[in-house]
Amino acid sequence: MLRKTPKLILPIILGLSGLQAHAMDADPYMTEEHLLNKAVQVHVTTRGMKYFDSELAKILGNLGVNIDEGYFPALSYTFEKPINPDDFAKDNPEEVKMYKQVRELLTKWLVGFSLNDHRPTIEIGESGYIAKFSRFSLVTDQKLMEKLGKREGAILAIELEIKHLTLGTNSVKVWDINNEFLGKVGAEEVSLSAGDAKNPLKVRLPFYLRMNAYGALEFEALDVENNLDSIPVSLQYKKLLVPQFAIEINGKKFLLNNKEIDKLFTEQAPAILESVRKNLGDFARNQLPAMLNEKAKEFLKGNLDQVQNMVPPGKEPNDTRPDFKWGLRLQNIGLKESLNIELGAYAEDPVNPRSLPRPEDKSRGAVTWGLIPQAKYDIGLSLDRGLINRILQLSFERRNFEKIAMSDGSTLRMMASPLIDYVKAPVAMPIKDSETWVKLRVAVENKPDSIFLKEKIVVEFDIIAKLRQMADKTGMQLVLYSIDPDSMAMDDKYFSIAGKLLKGKVRDGIKDKLREQCAGWKSKEEAIPGAFPLPPEILGIKLDINRVLMDPKGHLVMYLNYANAGAK
Repeated sequence: MLRKTPKLILPIILGLSGLQAHAMDADPYMTEEHLLNKAVQVHVTTRGMKYFDSELAKILGNLGVNIDEGYFPALSYTFEKPINPDDFAKDNPEEVKMYKQVRELLTKWLVGFSLNDHRPTIEIGESGYIAKFSRFSLVTDQKLMEKLGKREGAILAIELEIKHLTLGTNSVKVWDINNEFLGKVGAEEVSLSAGDAKNPLKVRLPFYLRMNAYGALEFEALDVENNLDSIPVSLQYKKLLVPQFAIEINGKKFLLNNKEIDKLFTEQAPAILESVRKNLGDFARNQLPAMLNEKAKEFLKGNLDQVQNMVPPGKEPNDTRPDFKWGLRLQNIGLKESLNIELGAYAEDPVNPRSLPRPEDKSRGAVTWGLIPQAKYDIGLSLDRGLINRILQLSFERRNFEKIAMSDGSTLRMMASPLIDYVKAPVAMPIKDSETWVKLRVAVENKPDSIFLKEKIVVEFDIIAKLRQMADKTGMQLVLYSIDPDSMAMDDKYFSIAGKLLKGKVRDGIKDKLREQCAGWKSKEEAIPGAFPLPPEILGIKLDINRVLMDPKGHLVMYLNYANAGAK
C-alpha cells in the first residue's frame, strides 16, 4: 500500500551503527524533541560478547580506526598535592635520609636558599605509538560487579596484550611549580620500547558505567592492571635537558659540565629504566584512572545524543524542504546475563515544529524477550512501533502519502497516516524464522458510485502483511497477504439517505469489495516495492536474522547473529 516504503525504518535503525554516542552538536534546524522512552533496546548476550573479545580490532577497523599506530596531542599533568618525602621513607630509607641531609645543608650554608615541598608538573609533547597486538578485547565483568556490590549499570574492561610497543614523543619535561628556580629537566625526541614475543605487555582497564538519577551517563575508571614490572623496557633519546648549574668564587664562574651529566645518565640508564618502569606502573594504577575520570566528567556533561538527518519517507526528488531530524539518546545500561542498552528516540520535522506524536501510536508495555535462549543468538534488538509510526506521521503531514500507486494500476488516496502494529498470525499459515506478521491500519478515500453512499467516502481497515527477509538478505520487505474485512470502519456521515436505511447491508457490501481487492494477494505475494534495511549493521558488523517477530505489545523484536562469524 505504501510506495517508497523502503525508507520507513532504515533511518531509525542506522543510528545503531554509531552506538558510540556523542554529545549532540548545536543544530539551527533542530526543533523541540519529543522523546519516546526506551524506543530502541539492544542486548548483547554472553555469546555475543565473545565476538568483542576476539574481534574488537576488526570492529574498530570497520569504523576507520587503526589500533596498530596512533597519535596523541601534547598533554601535561600536575600533581594535585605536594610530595612529602616521608611518604617514601619506608621503601627508600637511605635515599630519603640523604635528601634531607642535603636539603638541610644547602639551607644552612647558602644565604637566601630555601626549598619548598616539591609539586611536579609533567609535560609530554606530541606523541605517537606503533604496536603489535596479540590481543585487543572488550569484555564484560559480572564477577567484578558482584565483588564491588554494583547492582545497576555495567562493568566493562579493555584488555590489551602487545608483543612489542614503541612510544615516541617530541619531548618529556618535568619541573617543580613550588620551586621554579630549579628549572626544567627532561629529554627531546624520546622513544620507549616495551615487551617482546616472550614477555608481551599486558594491560587491563576496567570501567564502570551507569545512568544517574538525572539521566546522565557516569563513567568511573577502576583499578588498572599491568605487568610493566616484568617486561623488557628500553629507552632512547636525542638530547638531555638539564638546568645550567654554576659555582662562583670571587666573581669567577665555573659551569657544571652537562656532558658529564649526560654520560652519567647513560651509565645509570638501567637503574633509571627501573625507576621509569615503576613510575609508569604506579601512574597506570593511580593517576591514570583519576585522569580518565576527570576527562569523562568533561565529556559526559548533559545528555548523550546522536542526531542525524533522515530523508522523509515518500519524499519526491524535487522536494527541497529540509530533511527530518532524528536522534537516539542513551537512557540506561546494565549488565545481567547480557549487556543491556536502552535508548530513547525522537523524530522531528524542522518545517513542522508543532507536530506532536500521538500516544496511542506507541507500544503498550515492555518488550517481550525470551523467545530464544540467549545461548543461541548474539544480539537482541527491539524497536517500539511508536518510533516507526512517528516517522510515518511526519511524512503524512508533509502529504508525502497523499496518493499511492498499486501494481494493478489503481491509486489509493490516503486520508490518515498508516499505522503499523501487532496482529495474530492467520490460522494454519506457516511462517519462516526470518519473517513475521504485522498489520497496517489505513484510511482510504474512495468514490463508490453507489446510491447508498456519498460521492466520496473514507474507509478504514487493516492490511495483514508479512515482514520478510529478501532472498539476497539486503533487507526486509512487506508482502501483502489480505485485508481484514472485520476491521472495516466508516463514519455514518458517508451514508446517503437511502444508505442509512440499509447500513448493515451497505457495510457488508464494502467488506465484499475489500475481499475482492485482496483476493489475489496470497497467490501473487504482492510486495510493496523496495526493502526495509533490516537487520542493521551495528558498529560495522553485518547481522543475520535468527528470528524476528512483532510482539503483542507493539515491539518489533529481532534475534540476530553476527554474519558468517557468530560467536560460539
